[in-house]
Amino acid sequence: MNIFVIPSWYPSKDHPISGVMLKEQTEAFCRYYPSVNVGISAWGQQDEQFLLWLKDHLKNIKKYVRASTSPYITPLLPNLKVYHSPTFTWTKKILGGNMKGLIKANLQNLHSFESDYGAVDAIHAHVGFPAGMIAMEVARITKKPYCITEHMGPFPYPLVQNKDGMLSASHRQPYSEAVVNVAVSSYQAELMERQGIRNVVVIPNFVDEDVFVPSPIKATPKEPFTFFALSYIAPNKGTDLLLYAAQKLLDAKIDVLLRIGGDGPFLNTCKHIASTLGIEANIVWLGDVGREDALREFQSCDAFVLPSQYESMGIVFVEALACGKPIIATKCGGPESTVTPFNGILVDKNNIEELTQAMQSLITNYQKYDSLQIRQDFLNRFSTQAVAPQLLNLYNGLIK
Repeated sequence: MNIFVIPSWYPSKDHPISGVMLKEQTEAFCRYYPSVNVGISAWGQQDEQFLLWLKDHLKNIKKYVRASTSPYITPLLPNLKVYHSPTFTWTKKILGGNMKGLIKANLQNLHSFESDYGAVDAIHAHVGFPAGMIAMEVARITKKPYCITEHMGPFPYPLVQNKDGMLSASHRQPYSEAVVNVAVSSYQAELMERQGIRNVVVIPNFVDEDVFVPSPIKATPKEPFTFFALSYIAPNKGTDLLLYAAQKLLDAKIDVLLRIGGDGPFLNTCKHIASTLGIEANIVWLGDVGREDALREFQSCDAFVLPSQYESMGIVFVEALACGKPIIATKCGGPESTVTPFNGILVDKNNIEELTQAMQSLITNYQKYDSLQIRQDFLNRFSTQAVAPQLLNLYNGLIK
């Protein structure tokens, strides 16, 4: 079986974390099924040297002159390679952001994959735009079946909406022509179906159980009690709410430490809030966190917390569960399918009081959270061994 994967994002030297979940999942799938060959199509996603910004004309000229667009291949496993055809992209308001160039690049990558492994059996796009739109055009040309896994939220996000807030006709078309559309949570499936998208199935994102493992040292709650948070730091992730909750706990003489990973446009605002609240000594700003460092943070914390406004699923919660850690999440979509009474606490969005109470309750009742039970539940629902067979069945269905 030969599967060609088109991701909307993929890690680059400029943005090594962007799309890393897809890379890790694909590697885990290919290790689990060594007889399945997978090619990942890359065209310079998230690579600054190929992103032409509307108002940076001089920089754009320099990029155009200096950048190499020669295709190359990155082998990851015997049955997994990344095919690169670097292509310039820009705002979709001008010539569709070079959609024709992206389609050409992906066709070139597909043909290179076929030269290595034989004919492609099916195409798997991740996110409707741009990958789903590219997959639709590539499938039309090559007569291959394709599916789309939608990760974005809230869905539909503004970029693909019409003036009525609905999915625009052009952005709906890729889902209409896909054989199957995959949602990563039940809530995501509901949102997709409300937009008139049919043939929706739920297959969650997953985490490699051989990589994200509990600490070999038996965990006991520390002083101060340590919460870990990891996200792109933007207003919709609720980092500011977490700071206010921490201040309330500290005022109540409950000693807590927040280790906050990630970078983003809201980081300086959050640092200012922490300073204003006088809790800087109880906050550690980790910045962008590499994957090995993230694993160490999950293993060494007492619990994970992230009070988001929306999560299509929330892979960071699953990574915490894989390490046997309890979690606190908001009722914001995906987490409702992840959090259970024995692995964590769900709270309402934008509710600082409820978030504070949940953090205090978790500290007080920490012993009731069984790390082994949390880990086993993860293995049953969100591990490679649990989800990879669902993907294989998906591909078999596409081919048939």
